[in-house]
Amino acid sequence: MKKINVLLLTLIFVLSSIVSIFTQTIEDKMLKKREQRILNYRYQAKVGGRLQKSTVLDNILEEFEESKYSEKDEKLVELVIYLSEEGTIRQEYESNLLINNFPEVRRKSCMLLAKLGGEQARDALINVLTNDTSSVVKAEACIALAQVKDNTTGEVLRALVFVYRSTYKPDPNFIFAIINSVKLIAKGNAAAYGDAILILSEIQMGQYNRKIREAAYDAIQSLHDSED
Repeated sequence: MKKINVLLLTLIFVLSSIVSIFTQTIEDKMLKKREQRILNYRYQAKVGGRLQKSTVLDNILEEFEESKYSEKDEKLVELVIYLSEEGTIRQEYESNLLINNFPEVRRKSCMLLAKLGGEQARDALINVLTNDTSSVVKAEACIALAQVKDNTTGEVLRALVFVYRSTYKPDPNFIFAIINSVKLIAKGNAAAYGDAILILSEIQMGQYNRKIREAAYDAIQSLHDSED
């Protein structure tokens, strides 16, 4: 009886080891496949034009959940940051004309950075917010920063305030994005409350249309309610 038990235990151990090795092999293969896919995307994005870069971002966004991408995929994060600088921080010229100004590529990069999250994504989005020339891209960066959230030093909120105050005649959609981002970042964050109320009050009292002023007022009330 003892021998049978020993044999059973040995058999179970061997089978468990086989299953473990098999599972690990499958996971390793999947990881290598994903890494190779990211490398292919990097090549396509760096040698391709506007359409190819945009398609790469569309593909990553489409498969994001299934592939379980995250900030730990360093090569992917590097690629998305690279594309977020297309035509702004990284400019290419031909005959004194800027040839890589692709706002849609930068906008989609912001969407991906929001999904990736983490410190690198936050820093990249702040760079987009402060350096981009497109109000559409800047609005997307605001939305993304609200998802990534602020750090302990309040860098995101300071960037939002700075960009708002330094933008001449900001686009209405950009203003709405700032209002919503400030509200989401400051909600439940006592350290950000005072600065958030100040900038929202500034917008509410500004020379804007009724919808913008109402949105700022509603955001202030929402923050007041969250403090009660």
